Amino acid sequence: MFESVRRHRRLFLGVVLLLIVPSFVIVGAWDLIVPSGDTGTVAKVGRDKIPFAQWERAHQQSIDQIRQQLGGRIDASLLDTQASRRSTLDDLVNQQVLFKTALDLRLRVPDVRLRDTVASIPAVQKDGRFDMERYQQALKAQGLTAEAFEQQVRSDLLVDMLPSTIARSSMVPRTVVRRFAQTSLETRSVRLKRIPAADMLAGITVTPAEIQESFGVQSARFQTLEEADIAIVVFSKPESAERAESFSNLVYEQSDMLEPAARKLGLTIHNVPSVRRDGVAAKLSPEVAAALRNGRMLAAIFSSDVVANKRNTEAIEIAPGILASARIVSHRPPAPIPLEKVSAQIERELRVRKAADRATHMAEEAARHHAARKELPQGLGAARKIQRAELDRQGGDLPGEVLRAVLAAQVTSLPVALSVPAGSSGEAWFALIESAEVPSADSPAVRDRVAQLAQILERAASQDTLAQWIEARRESLGVTLYPEKLGKSDSR
Repeated sequence: MFESVRRHRRLFLGVVLLLIVPSFVIVGAWDLIVPSGDTGTVAKVGRDKIPFAQWERAHQQSIDQIRQQLGGRIDASLLDTQASRRSTLDDLVNQQVLFKTALDLRLRVPDVRLRDTVASIPAVQKDGRFDMERYQQALKAQGLTAEAFEQQVRSDLLVDMLPSTIARSSMVPRTVVRRFAQTSLETRSVRLKRIPAADMLAGITVTPAEIQESFGVQSARFQTLEEADIAIVVFSKPESAERAESFSNLVYEQSDMLEPAARKLGLTIHNVPSVRRDGVAAKLSPEVAAALRNGRMLAAIFSSDVVANKRNTEAIEIAPGILASARIVSHRPPAPIPLEKVSAQIERELRVRKAADRATHMAEEAARHHAARKELPQGLGAARKIQRAELDRQGGDLPGEVLRAVLAAQVTSLPVALSVPAGSSGEAWFALIESAEVPSADSPAVRDRVAQLAQILERAASQDTLAQWIEARRESLGVTLYPEKLGKSDSR
């Protein structure tokens, strides 16, 4: 929940000063120090407002971070959901709640801690030690005063003081941990029969009416992808704040063309065909490829204003010291794919679905027969041991749904027969649980497991305690949310 709090602090301490570029002003981070005009309030904590611009920056930063963690291989629009937008808003509200509470409790960040934190930033160090000249150069490049920056750092440190203190107030009884340890080490002996759906395909037919019905239900799925042919310019001059500002102003003020910015700053306009929301497959120069892997850039290219009015995007920082702006030359919206082009695909999918239903039915019938007459199906495998620890392993020979079904079954009266429907593995299963063993509370295995689980359960209890405390403080301070003002993303 409070990862964003920690992330924002690290952003200021580890990135903001590291990015010694004038784009700090361009991307709007200056508003964190000197807020601009009110562009809409998305939440209130008491009398304090959270403006839309602040939420927008935080949300885009969250999307960019996730995409970077995934190597940029995911469409930004898949991350820009209503749930993720609300989550960003909640994070900002919780951060403000912590800050106000810290002030109410008269908490203070000692000057020595502030100095140590600032001095630990690599960008202001020389030979591993804090260097005042570099610090002053960094602040000057960002257009900041030492007082403004240090006040923000002090605020971030103040917000970090409460969560750990509150979380430490929770406790997990040792008896509860021991029971969890025993349960996690339970071993069940089971015999299994695998029923592949692929073996059920023979004789399965699909009618034209079924294909037509499936096509109608999934019509949104059968569409061409939105594409655009674009022109893009990339500006990479981190040492020149004036030229960066000029680039930003030119693409904004003359928003119907990129030529003025390119001509004045000696930049090349790159024409790129068939750009999609998840990037572009064409072979491009490294700087253009990097720009089109950036989530903010792709979201801006396909925003309603840029698409409808053929305007330039704003100057977007795609990497430290690198700005880019693009415009659409031609746009191709999603279009329905005719039924005749996907009919064969739908038929295959329906046949596979019917085969999976057959396999599931066979597994269910086997379980019912055993319950009624204690009959076992042919082809039942030899007994094997299953432990809960297998759920945490990767690459096992049993699908997770089978392990979960076997381990979740009630075993007060053995043997127990159950069925597992055909799922992602494409196989249904019949399972016969013959025995279940739980180690004693004083066994060495349980004692070792208690030590491991204690940390996990205490961490979970701490997070729950913190969440409840935050909820109570939100109610006490008076939090008002305006989720309708978050709007619907253009990149959805």
